[in-house]
Amino acid sequence: MIKKKLFQNKLIKIIENKYVNWEQKSIMLERVLLEDEHGEEYLKDLIISHKKTKIRKGAASILGYMKKTNLANDLIPRILEEKEWTVRFALSKSCVKHLKTVAIEKLNAEYNRKILSSEPQQKHNLKLIFAESLGYLELVEAEPILVALLNDVGRNRDQKSIELITQILYSLGEVGEKSTVEFLIHYSANNPNNPEGIRISAEHAIDKIAKRYRFSSKKALLEDINKE
Repeated sequence: MIKKKLFQNKLIKIIENKYVNWEQKSIMLERVLLEDEHGEEYLKDLIISHKKTKIRKGAASILGYMKKTNLANDLIPRILEEKEWTVRFALSKSCVKHLKTVAIEKLNAEYNRKILSSEPQQKHNLKLIFAESLGYLELVEAEPILVALLNDVGRNRDQKSIELITQILYSLGEVGEKSTVEFLIHYSANNPNNPEGIRISAEHAIDKIAKRYRFSSKKALLEDINKE
C-alpha cells in the first residue's frame, strides 16, 4: 500500500506540473510507469478513484497522449460511472484517440449492459451521461444511436424527457453531421411540442454544424441543403 502511494505521488507531481504541456507530461509519465510492473494499474486507479477531480481529469487527459497503453479499453466503463463531467469529457476524448470507432461500440455495449439493471432514476442519469459522452466522442457512428435515443423519448415532454432531449440534440451538434440538420429543424420549430430548452438546444446544434462545414451562417447551410 505504501509502495503504491509513493508511486502515485510521482505520477501526481507530473500531472500537476504547470510548466509542461500534456504531450510532454505523457512522455514523462510513461517513463515513470516503466519503473514498476503495476505502473499502469496505479495510473488507472488515479483516474477512477482519486478524490480530487483535477487529478482524475489530468490523468485522463494525459492518457490521450500516451503512445504505449491499453488502458483505454479498460476505462470505457468509467465514462458512464464518473460523476464529474470534466473528467468524463477528458476520458472520452482520450479513449476515442486510442480506440477510434471501437470506442462507440464498447460504450454502447456497456450502456446496454448497465441500463438493464438500473433503477428508474439511475436509468435517467445513465441516459443523460451516455448521450453526453456520445457527443464528446464526435464520431459519425454515434448519430444513429443518438437518434434512436431520441425516438425512444417520442412525444413525452415531462421534465426528465425535456432534459434528455436537450442533451441528445446538443450531442448531435457535437457529432456535427449535415444529414441531421433537417431532423434538428423539427425540434427548433416554435410549437407547443418544443419547449424553449429544446428549441435552444436544436438551434445550437444547427449552428455548430454550420460552423463545422464552414458555412458563414445557419441560413447559408440551409440554402445549401435545399439545393441538394
